[in-house]
Amino acid sequence: IDIVVGTPGRLEDLISTGQLSLSQVRFFVLDEADGLLQAGYGDLINRMHGQIPKITPDGKRLQMVVCSATLHSFDVKKLAERLMHFPTWVDLKGEDSVPETVHHVVCMVDPRKDLSWRSLKRPIKTDEVHARDNVRFGSNTPESLSEAVKLLKGEYVVTAINEHKMDKGIIFCRTKIDCDNMENHLNALGGGPRNRNNPYSCVCLHGDRKPAERKENLEKFKRGDVKFLICTDVAARGIDVSGVPYVINVTLPDEKNNYVHRIGRVGRAERMGLAISLVSAVPEKVWYHSNCTNRGKNCWNTNLTEKGGCCIWYNEPQYISDIEEHLNCTIQQVDPDIKVPCDEFDGKVVYGQKKAQMGSNYATHTAQMAPTVEMLSKLEVVAQEFFIKRYCRKDQTFLK
Repeated sequence: IDIVVGTPGRLEDLISTGQLSLSQVRFFVLDEADGLLQAGYGDLINRMHGQIPKITPDGKRLQMVVCSATLHSFDVKKLAERLMHFPTWVDLKGEDSVPETVHHVVCMVDPRKDLSWRSLKRPIKTDEVHARDNVRFGSNTPESLSEAVKLLKGEYVVTAINEHKMDKGIIFCRTKIDCDNMENHLNALGGGPRNRNNPYSCVCLHGDRKPAERKENLEKFKRGDVKFLICTDVAARGIDVSGVPYVINVTLPDEKNNYVHRIGRVGRAERMGLAISLVSAVPEKVWYHSNCTNRGKNCWNTNLTEKGGCCIWYNEPQYISDIEEHLNCTIQQVDPDIKVPCDEFDGKVVYGQKKAQMGSNYATHTAQMAPTVEMLSKLEVVAQEFFIKRYCRKDQTFLK
């Protein structure tokens, strides 16, 4: 065997059972390195690196390649310094930025202002984080407002789909149970998963679905059999789907680099894309299974992590602030109707189609720059003549 490709868990199993030896490895490649580190595989990477010979019998040094769309993270740089020998950085895009073909907006979800959550006819099923809490729809306790946010986000997703007449998009949820609940909610509103005219037809992509189902769901989305792909950050890593005009972030990622990953799903191939992020204006209690040995499977411990439980209070206003600082921009906010104002320059944008006038501006841009270029050319001649007159002997001849 010349090349072994695998997920961290599977590789660890093969190595620990002696079915895979690393004694002859010459190339060690980490794809989506930042994602591996965020998922807690740093120790596994260190152990694997420790078992690989650093110098081969024929005197060649181990070659390590680290790939990701977001390599500019502190953890990746520390890993490179620790494990790699004089690493060379190959940067194809520079620091994180948002392409001109991507419009990204934020919609604040504030249950203190939008009271519609108190009387929803067909609310989304929530993650049951507050199943044991005393949640009352007439109160403003942190628990009640947190539950209200979850209900409103389900409504805002539908509002966004209807407002923009979305026929293809990716919906990012924070957890696998959130994905399942969103899938059930949209299919129920649209008349069921088998309804061919379902305006919200969707499939899920996350780690609890069997590999065959994940593959089939992705193919359904690519073929256009369903309109929406609902997934987690981990499941979306590495997938390539062309022509996606819309992304909805039901919950912001806690890693700002993942925000760039998410919205980068739209706006490809010079086609305009819209990314909508639903941001809770109040703290939201969410699952965080750091104390679970089984990564949250069949866990219903709703205590906070500091009390041995598996929940935390999520502060989305802080996360959006961190993202704006990271991207050095202020993200436009829209109202709960999710109407996106037309930009004065772009005019009316049709998401999924090529940006109007893209490329045609270069002609006018060249004309605008012509006087400046001519001035620079004259300055260059003056500078060279000055240098020659000052530093060269009079008996030297130069061709002009």
